[in-house]
Amino acid sequence: MRYQASGLALLLLMLLPGSPAAAQGDIAARRPARPDVALRIYCPSGTLRVTGWTKDSVAVSGYLDPSLGRFFIGGTGEGMKLGIETPETDAKGTAVMDVSVPRGARVWIKTANADVEVNAVSGMVDVFTVSGHTRVAGSPSVVTAESLDGNIELAVESPSARARTGSGVIVFRGVISEASASSVSGPLFIGMEGKISRARFETVSGEIAFKGDLDPDGALEAESHSGNIELRLPEKLGATYSIVGYAGQLSTEFQGIPPAPAKGEWRFTVGSGQASVTVRTFKGKVELKKK
Repeated sequence: MRYQASGLALLLLMLLPGSPAAAQGDIAARRPARPDVALRIYCPSGTLRVTGWTKDSVAVSGYLDPSLGRFFIGGTGEGMKLGIETPETDAKGTAVMDVSVPRGARVWIKTANADVEVNAVSGMVDVFTVSGHTRVAGSPSVVTAESLDGNIELAVESPSARARTGSGVIVFRGVISEASASSVSGPLFIGMEGKISRARFETVSGEIAFKGDLDPDGALEAESHSGNIELRLPEKLGATYSIVGYAGQLSTEFQGIPPAPAKGEWRFTVGSGQASVTVRTFKGKVELKKK
């Protein structure tokens, strides 16, 4: 009887549902790392958060669905790889990874549809996604973000920021010396707190909205085929303006400048004319507004 009871208890335990940790698979790892470690991270789907800290190590925590694959980490203190290794067949499921890295780390991230958030990293940051959303905040030395369909938000203080997407929204905020953003149909919303040295914004059908200022010898280019372009600049900015609007609809809030033509090319100079503002659109309208 005792043996039968024990067997019955074992059978009941086998039939009980597994715990969340067993069903999803915990992630926990830590490795020593140099302050400027080069780090490559792969997370196919789910959520990836990367945060800079003052410790001389890389630490990873989180969980993943076993159907997605298995967690891996390898390399040395100078260069490291970590992430989810997926099976050859289509992987399903999601992962949540929190990765703490030395603040000066150089971080390269690749995902399929995972949402990515990077904070407080002062080294280079490079993010590529297919459809996931990307947000980078802090003071990276260089930040590059690319997505086919996902939104991109860069709220940074950086010498250089570049973003590219197909249909997603691109948002720049903060202080950026050299900025570049392009999309096919997604809109570009650029709001700068400091002065820009060089900037280029380009879309096919998405709108471009810029608010900011230029260095005395700075240059700003905005180009769209059919999207509207709105530039909010200081009225007294010393710049040479070259605006081409083949379908017309050119307007400005600035005072004391030649009136806009019905359509075609519109050129004028304000103050020293040292900076340059170049705008081109085929079908969209162009508006110059006071910052």
